[in-house]
Amino acid sequence: MKNLLKQSIGLALLAWTLSSCDKNGDQQPTFENRDIEVTAAAGDSSAIISKLNQFRSHAGPTLNTVPVGAVNGRREINWDGVSDDFISPRLFPTNFFNSIDPSAPDARKRGLVFAPNDAALLVSDKSFAEIDTAFRRQFAQFSKNKLFSPKGTTTSEIRFMVPGTNTPAYVTSFGLIFSDVDNTDATVVAIYDGSKLIGVVKAQAADKKFSFIGLHTHKLRITRVRIISGNSVLASGVRDGASNDIVVMDDFIYNEPVAIK
Repeated sequence: MKNLLKQSIGLALLAWTLSSCDKNGDQQPTFENRDIEVTAAAGDSSAIISKLNQFRSHAGPTLNTVPVGAVNGRREINWDGVSDDFISPRLFPTNFFNSIDPSAPDARKRGLVFAPNDAALLVSDKSFAEIDTAFRRQFAQFSKNKLFSPKGTTTSEIRFMVPGTNTPAYVTSFGLIFSDVDNTDATVVAIYDGSKLIGVVKAQAADKKFSFIGLHTHKLRITRVRIISGNSVLASGVRDGASNDIVVMDDFIYNEPVAIK
C-alpha cells in the first residue's frame, strides 16, 4: 500500500517528546518508526470514506461476522448493535465485544476488550445529549446512531483476544473515527507490542465532523492500543472551545486478531 498517507503535518509517525518511559513503564520511541503506515483523512462523511474504504481493504477485504474459523479479513465495531441495557447513563461492559459465553451471540465475539476490567465506558444514542444537551449539536455520528467515549477520562486502552476466547492476540491493522477534533495535539493514537510503543499518530482537526486514523504494520505486532481523545472529559457543563477540546469516537476497524505464540 505505497499510496497510504505518510504525511508530515502531524500525521507522520513521530517521537513523543515525553520521558523515556511513561508512568506505566512503557517505552517511548525517540525516532520515527518506518515500519508503520498511516492512512488519515478529515472532514464530513464524503471526505473520509475513500481513505476509510482503502484502509478496510488493507486490513482485510472480507468483514468477518463469525467468531470461529476466520483466518483473514477484518472486524468492525460501530456501536449500533449495543442494546438499550448498556446505553448511557449505564456503563458499557469492557468485554462486551469479546464474550466468552458459548451462548452469547456471535456479534459479541469480535476479539476486542478494554482495559482495565473496571474501566468506565459510555455508549450513547443521543450524541451524549443525556449528559449535556449542548453535545447534541457537537458530535456527528458517522455510522448512525451511536457514539463511544470513556467516562471521567480522555484515555482508552484496547487489547485483543482470539474472538470468543481469553487467548491474547495481536493485529497488524487498527483504525478508528473520531468526532469533533479541534486541537491536533490533543487527540492521539498509540500502538504497542506489549510494553513497547511502536507508533504514534495525531488526528487531523475537523470541527463537528470526522477525523479518521488507520495504522498498519507489515513486520510488527499490535497487541494493544492507547487512545487519547481530546483534552477535556465528557461532562455536564464542560464546554468545547478555547483551550477545551472534547472528542468522542465512532467506528473501530481492525484485522482478524491472531493468537500470540
